[in-house]
Amino acid sequence: MPFILYKVLWLVNSTKTNGIVSFTGKSITGQIMHRYSVILFMVDEDSIWFNGNDNILFKEGETVPVRYISSHPADARINTFSAIWGDTLVYGGLPVLILLVIFLHPQIIPRQSIIKLATKRPFIEVV
Repeated sequence: MPFILYKVLWLVNSTKTNGIVSFTGKSITGQIMHRYSVILFMVDEDSIWFNGNDNILFKEGETVPVRYISSHPADARINTFSAIWGDTLVYGGLPVLILLVIFLHPQIIPRQSIIKLATKRPFIEVV
């Protein structure tokens, strides 16, 4: 829930504009190479550059929709579903999905059993 609330507040306070893909950037983390579009957009007289998401690539010179907070334009994102909600789905959705599987699977927690939560060991007890 905190992830969704933060993202909704960010969306409500953000401003839409268009940016231009300047080039494709590359970085290496260990043995993994990341490729991303580097996007330029203007806020008043300032040029703002930011890196798009990994492996969401656009052609150089292509116009892309951008969202940003006017008080912090460097925290811009490409205005697509995966660029805006992708991290929220991963960080918020996967833990919820795992918890649902654990609590709804009848072999892990039998039906009509009582679950006791405690601050001392055992932290979770199924009765």
